[in-house]
Amino acid sequence: MPKIAIALCLVILCSFSYGQGTEEYVRVYGQTLSAKDSSAISVSLLYEKLPYYDDMGMIKSSPEGRFEMFLLEGTDYDFKVTQEGFVAFEDQKKIVSEGDKEMKVDFYIQPEEEPELMTIQNLIFARGSERISESSYSSLDELVAYLDERPNMVIQLEGHTDFAGNAEANMALSQARVESVKDYLVSKGIKKNRLFTKAFGGSEPLTTERTDEAKARNRRVEVRVLRR
Repeated sequence: MPKIAIALCLVILCSFSYGQGTEEYVRVYGQTLSAKDSSAISVSLLYEKLPYYDDMGMIKSSPEGRFEMFLLEGTDYDFKVTQEGFVAFEDQKKIVSEGDKEMKVDFYIQPEEEPELMTIQNLIFARGSERISESSYSSLDELVAYLDERPNMVIQLEGHTDFAGNAEANMALSQARVESVKDYLVSKGIKKNRLFTKAFGGSEPLTTERTDEAKARNRRVEVRVLRR
Protein backbone atom coordinates (compact mmCIF):
# COMPACT_ATOMS: atom_id res chain seq x y z
CA MET A 1 0.00 0.00 0.00
CA PRO A 2 1.40 3.44 -0.87
CA LYS A 3 2.76 5.45 2.07
CA ILE A 4 0.26 8.28 1.46
CA ALA A 5 -2.69 5.87 1.71
CA ILE A 6 -1.32 4.35 4.93
CA ALA A 7 -0.85 7.79 6.48
CA LEU A 8 -4.39 8.80 5.47
CA CYS A 9 -5.83 5.65 7.07
CA LEU A 10 -3.95 6.37 10.30
CA VAL A 11 -5.27 9.94 10.40
CA ILE A 12 -8.86 8.75 9.87
CA LEU A 13 -8.48 6.03 12.52
CA CYS A 14 -7.02 8.43 15.07
CA SER A 15 -9.72 10.99 14.37
CA PHE A 16 -12.43 8.35 14.82
CA SER A 17 -10.94 7.12 18.10
CA TYR A 18 -10.61 10.65 19.45
CA GLY A 19 -14.21 11.49 18.53
CA GLN A 20 -15.47 8.37 20.24
CA GLY A 21 -13.71 9.25 23.51
CA THR A 22 -14.62 12.94 23.64
CA GLU A 23 -17.27 13.83 26.24
CA GLU A 24 -19.32 16.95 25.71
CA TYR A 25 -20.28 19.16 28.63
CA VAL A 26 -23.31 21.38 29.00
CA ARG A 27 -23.46 24.61 30.98
CA VAL A 28 -26.28 24.04 33.46
CA TYR A 29 -27.46 27.26 35.09
CA GLY A 30 -30.48 28.67 36.89
CA GLN A 31 -31.77 29.82 40.27
CA THR A 32 -32.70 28.30 43.62
CA LEU A 33 -36.01 29.75 44.80
CA SER A 34 -38.52 29.50 47.62
CA ALA A 35 -41.55 27.42 46.65
CA LYS A 36 -43.67 29.71 48.81
CA ASP A 37 -43.07 33.08 47.15
CA SER A 38 -40.37 32.49 44.48
CA SER A 39 -37.87 34.61 46.39
CA ALA A 40 -34.19 33.81 45.79
CA ILE A 41 -32.39 31.59 48.32
CA SER A 42 -28.71 30.75 48.67
CA VAL A 43 -28.49 26.95 49.10
CA SER A 44 -26.05 24.06 48.99
CA LEU A 45 -26.48 22.04 45.80
CA LEU A 46 -25.00 18.53 45.53
CA TYR A 47 -24.89 16.87 42.10
CA GLU A 48 -24.07 13.21 41.40
CA LYS A 49 -23.88 11.39 38.09
CA LEU A 50 -26.08 8.30 37.83
CA PRO A 51 -25.92 5.38 38.16
CA TYR A 52 -22.38 5.09 39.50
CA TYR A 53 -21.83 8.53 41.09
CA ASP A 54 -18.49 8.81 39.26
CA ASP A 55 -18.95 12.54 38.62
CA MET A 56 -20.05 14.51 41.66
CA GLY A 57 -19.55 17.78 43.44
CA MET A 58 -21.15 20.47 45.58
CA ILE A 59 -21.67 24.15 44.89
CA LYS A 60 -23.43 26.99 46.71
CA SER A 61 -25.76 29.31 44.88
CA SER A 62 -25.20 33.06 45.20
CA PRO A 63 -27.25 35.35 47.49
CA GLU A 64 -29.42 35.96 44.41
CA GLY A 65 -29.92 32.19 44.13
CA ARG A 66 -27.89 31.88 40.92
CA PHE A 67 -25.69 28.90 40.11
CA GLU A 68 -23.68 27.45 37.24
CA MET A 69 -22.07 24.05 36.65
CA PHE A 70 -20.80 22.00 33.71
CA LEU A 71 -22.25 18.49 33.39
CA LEU A 72 -22.09 15.69 30.82
CA GLU A 73 -24.51 15.89 27.90
CA GLY A 74 -27.14 13.13 27.77
CA THR A 75 -26.39 11.92 31.29
CA ASP A 76 -28.73 11.50 34.27
CA TYR A 77 -27.82 13.38 37.44
CA ASP A 78 -29.21 13.37 40.95
CA PHE A 79 -29.52 16.79 42.64
CA LYS A 80 -29.88 17.42 46.37
CA VAL A 81 -30.74 20.92 47.59
CA THR A 82 -30.34 21.81 51.28
CA GLN A 83 -30.65 24.97 53.35
CA GLU A 84 -31.40 25.58 57.02
CA GLY A 85 -35.06 26.46 57.52
CA PHE A 86 -36.14 24.62 54.36
CA VAL A 87 -37.19 21.05 53.61
CA ALA A 88 -34.36 19.12 51.90
CA PHE A 89 -35.18 18.59 48.23
CA GLU A 90 -34.00 15.91 45.79
CA ASP A 91 -34.59 15.62 42.03
CA GLN A 92 -33.19 13.74 39.04
CA LYS A 93 -32.71 15.26 35.60
CA LYS A 94 -31.22 14.24 32.26
CA ILE A 95 -28.77 16.80 30.94
CA VAL A 96 -29.98 17.84 27.49
CA SER A 97 -28.72 21.08 25.98
CA GLU A 98 -31.25 23.56 24.64
CA GLY A 99 -28.84 25.08 22.13
CA ASP A 100 -25.35 26.54 22.52
CA LYS A 101 -24.61 23.70 24.96
CA GLU A 102 -26.70 25.28 27.73
CA MET A 103 -29.57 24.04 29.90
CA LYS A 104 -31.61 26.19 32.30
CA VAL A 105 -32.88 24.58 35.51
CA ASP A 106 -34.58 26.27 38.47
CA PHE A 107 -34.94 24.47 41.80
CA TYR A 108 -37.82 25.33 44.15
CA ILE A 109 -37.40 24.46 47.83
CA GLN A 110 -40.22 24.39 50.39
CA PRO A 111 -39.84 26.36 53.65
CA GLU A 112 -40.25 24.38 56.84
CA GLU A 113 -43.65 24.99 58.37
CA GLU A 114 -43.54 26.95 61.59
CA PRO A 115 -46.21 26.31 64.23
CA GLU A 116 -48.86 28.98 64.79
CA LEU A 117 -48.91 28.28 68.53
CA MET A 118 -45.94 27.41 70.73
CA THR A 119 -45.53 26.92 74.46
CA ILE A 120 -42.56 28.58 76.16
CA GLN A 121 -40.76 25.64 77.71
CA ASN A 122 -39.30 25.65 81.24
CA LEU A 123 -41.00 28.94 82.13
CA ILE A 124 -41.34 29.11 85.90
CA PHE A 125 -42.93 31.82 88.05
CA ALA A 126 -42.77 32.28 91.80
CA ARG A 127 -45.80 30.68 93.44
CA GLY A 128 -48.89 32.89 93.09
CA SER A 129 -46.76 35.64 91.51
CA GLU A 130 -45.79 37.09 88.13
CA ARG A 131 -42.09 37.12 89.09
CA ILE A 132 -40.10 35.04 86.61
CA SER A 133 -37.54 32.59 87.99
CA GLU A 134 -33.98 33.30 86.87
CA SER A 135 -33.76 29.68 85.72
CA SER A 136 -36.27 30.59 83.00
CA TYR A 137 -34.19 33.38 81.46
CA SER A 138 -32.47 31.03 79.01
CA SER A 139 -35.85 29.92 77.60
CA LEU A 140 -36.94 33.52 77.16
CA ASP A 141 -33.61 34.38 75.55
CA GLU A 142 -34.29 31.65 72.98
CA LEU A 143 -37.59 33.38 72.19
CA VAL A 144 -35.75 36.70 71.85
CA ALA A 145 -33.32 35.12 69.36
CA TYR A 146 -36.25 33.56 67.46
CA LEU A 147 -37.93 36.96 67.12
CA ASP A 148 -34.67 38.70 66.19
CA GLU A 149 -34.32 36.30 63.25
CA ARG A 150 -37.87 37.20 62.13
CA PRO A 151 -38.06 41.00 62.36
CA ASN A 152 -41.53 41.18 60.79
CA MET A 153 -43.13 38.65 63.12
CA VAL A 154 -45.85 39.83 65.50
CA ILE A 155 -46.91 37.57 68.38
CA GLN A 156 -49.51 37.32 71.10
CA LEU A 157 -48.45 36.08 74.53
CA GLU A 158 -51.27 34.02 76.03
CA GLY A 159 -51.31 33.34 79.76
CA HIS A 160 -52.91 30.32 81.44
CA THR A 161 -53.17 29.17 85.04
CA ASP A 162 -54.56 25.94 86.45
CA PHE A 163 -58.30 26.00 87.20
CA ALA A 164 -58.04 25.60 90.96
CA GLY A 165 -59.09 28.53 93.14
CA ASN A 166 -60.86 31.79 92.33
CA ALA A 167 -61.50 32.34 88.60
CA GLU A 168 -61.08 36.13 88.77
CA ALA A 169 -57.82 35.83 90.67
CA ASN A 170 -56.54 33.31 88.13
CA MET A 171 -57.46 35.65 85.28
CA ALA A 172 -55.58 38.52 86.92
CA LEU A 173 -52.56 36.32 87.61
CA SER A 174 -52.38 35.05 84.03
CA GLN A 175 -52.55 38.64 82.75
CA ALA A 176 -49.79 39.74 85.12
CA ARG A 177 -47.58 36.85 84.02
CA VAL A 178 -47.85 37.54 80.29
CA GLU A 179 -47.14 41.21 80.97
CA SER A 180 -44.05 40.13 82.88
CA VAL A 181 -42.89 38.04 79.91
CA LYS A 182 -43.59 40.95 77.57
CA ASP A 183 -41.53 43.29 79.77
CA TYR A 184 -38.62 40.84 79.65
CA LEU A 185 -38.72 40.64 75.85
CA VAL A 186 -38.88 44.43 75.56
CA SER A 187 -35.89 44.73 77.91
CA LYS A 188 -33.97 42.56 75.42
CA GLY A 189 -34.75 44.83 72.47
CA ILE A 190 -38.01 43.46 71.06
CA LYS A 191 -40.30 46.33 70.07
CA LYS A 192 -43.56 46.68 72.00
CA ASN A 193 -45.64 46.95 68.82
CA ARG A 194 -44.69 43.35 67.98
CA LEU A 195 -46.06 41.99 71.26
CA PHE A 196 -49.69 41.56 72.29
CA THR A 197 -51.00 39.85 75.41
CA LYS A 198 -54.14 37.94 76.33
CA ALA A 199 -55.15 36.25 79.58
CA PHE A 200 -57.24 33.09 79.87
CA GLY A 201 -56.93 32.28 83.56
CA GLY A 202 -57.89 28.64 84.06
CA SER A 203 -60.54 28.58 81.32
CA GLU A 204 -58.52 26.56 78.77
CA PRO A 205 -56.74 23.73 80.60
CA LEU A 206 -54.70 21.17 78.68
CA THR A 207 -55.96 18.53 81.09
CA THR A 208 -58.76 18.37 83.66
CA GLU A 209 -56.87 16.03 85.97
CA ARG A 210 -56.19 17.39 89.45
CA THR A 211 -52.72 15.98 90.06
CA ASP A 212 -49.78 18.31 90.73
CA GLU A 213 -48.27 17.30 87.39
CA ALA A 214 -51.50 18.13 85.55
CA LYS A 215 -51.75 21.51 87.26
CA ALA A 216 -48.16 22.30 86.25
CA ARG A 217 -49.00 21.51 82.60
CA ASN A 218 -51.95 23.89 82.70
CA ARG A 219 -49.83 26.75 84.06
CA ARG A 220 -48.16 28.04 80.92
CA VAL A 221 -47.52 30.96 78.58
CA GLU A 222 -48.09 30.30 74.89
CA VAL A 223 -46.88 32.25 71.87
CA ARG A 224 -49.38 32.71 69.05
CA VAL A 225 -48.04 34.00 65.73
CA LEU A 226 -50.24 36.82 64.45
CA ARG A 227 -48.05 37.87 61.53
CA ARG A 228 -44.93 36.35 60.03
